[in-house]
Amino acid sequence: MNKKRISIITLIVGLVVLAVGVAFLIIRLTASPGIADGEYLVSIGKWKLQGEGCEQLKCGEDTKCANSAGETTTVCANDGVVWNFTEVGKGTLTTNNHVNDYDFVWALEDGKLKIETEWLYTMDNTYEYSLDQGANILTLTSGAETITFVPAE
Repeated sequence: MNKKRISIITLIVGLVVLAVGVAFLIIRLTASPGIADGEYLVSIGKWKLQGEGCEQLKCGEDTKCANSAGETTTVCANDGVVWNFTEVGKGTLTTNNHVNDYDFVWALEDGKLKIETEWLYTMDNTYEYSLDQGANILTLTSGAETITFVPAE
């Protein structure tokens, strides 16, 4: 009787493990494949600088920041800064609404975004990056500086 009970318990545990395995297999096979960060940057294309934790108010040509009391305080965002990831490894950027556009090459390696920009001289920048594909937010960190980008309309 004891051997029969152990066999039945083993069979039941085996069937439960099998059912869980089949469920995970089905979930894995039906889930849409995730897109790589580099491909996602290119699929969005143009990313603009976002103000840090403030509402953007248009005042003529200026974008200003409103504090929690609703007072306009400082310039916190510049719609003129746009990074355009045109293809994997290449792009253009502007800091003044396309009065001047500059080419750059980029790479994503080990959680870092490396950018080499052909400005007045060649600039090499490396940022730690975080890309939230669900919220469409690209966050770059270099030392104490944090820069946030969102898709440009």
